[in-house]
Amino acid sequence: MHELRIDRRPLHIQAQQHLLRLIEDGTYEPGEQLLSESNLAAQLGISRPTLREALLNLEQDGVIVRKHGVGTFVAPTYGERLTSGLERLDSVLAMAGRHGLSTRVLRLSVEEIPADEKLAKRLDLPPSTPLTRVRRTIAVDGRSVAYLVDFAPAEVLPAQALGASFDGSVLDLLKRRSSVRVHEAVAEITAINASDVLAEHLKIEAGQAILLLSETVLTDDLVPVEYSLNYFLPDVFDFHVLRR
Repeated sequence: MHELRIDRRPLHIQAQQHLLRLIEDGTYEPGEQLLSESNLAAQLGISRPTLREALLNLEQDGVIVRKHGVGTFVAPTYGERLTSGLERLDSVLAMAGRHGLSTRVLRLSVEEIPADEKLAKRLDLPPSTPLTRVRRTIAVDGRSVAYLVDFAPAEVLPAQALGASFDGSVLDLLKRRSSVRVHEAVAEITAINASDVLAEHLKIEAGQAILLLSETVLTDDLVPVEYSLNYFLPDVFDFHVLRR
């Protein structure tokens, strides 16, 4: 390896991307142990604290697994499942992109609806407030793997703001808007049985177990700006929580 001083990005980001390339090109196989932190830091020409920051990002992305007192390993399922830490505010599109997978938005529907009592409570709005509802199926490498439904106040995200170039992620769109300061999200994940509608979108049998991730996105002032219902195939996605 060569020292990481080839661009202006922070060194921990350079280290993170360099290690990710080594994993993706097969230098390190799923389940294989990486070099020790001292050896990795020496080879990359960075400090161990900088390396640890890079490793933390990779761990949050589900790329590696660190075992205290044992070492750092490539995640056994890396490359087979879309993995992400729930502490990371990320979209399914971003998750797929990190794994080098192609995504496609299917059956996109964008419309303005009045907030019912449940949605009004979730978004801390008066009932009947206009909302933009976005529904679509996400295909990864040609397979339908997720069905997403997002609700956002129309004054925050007008329906007309989602044009032909919309890539399927309302979260990513909100994060790009200068008028919205996305800060954090409150999420709940549960296992449910697929309804007939969900089964149709995900190309599975009705009643099959799937994952539901419901999420409320908040600004840095703790104002809700989005509520979403995200339905995932459990054999494709692997969510985890990194506790410190």
